[in-house]
Amino acid sequence: MKINKFNVVKLKDSNKAIILSVDNKKQYLAEIVNKQGKTIDKRIITKDEIEKVIYNKEER
Repeated sequence: MKINKFNVVKLKDSNKAIILSVDNKKQYLAEIVNKQGKTIDKRIITKDEIEKVIYNKEER
């Protein structure tokens, strides 16, 4: 699964995240949002925390 800047992903903890930057192929700076769309955190996430890509701007 390829993850790019500005992709929206579903995390395994059921929150969603917007990828803000790609640090390397396994770590991403992301804005974490809850089910209501409210920002709860900005942090580094790993590929292992990601369940799937929900929105990929490249596919439009």
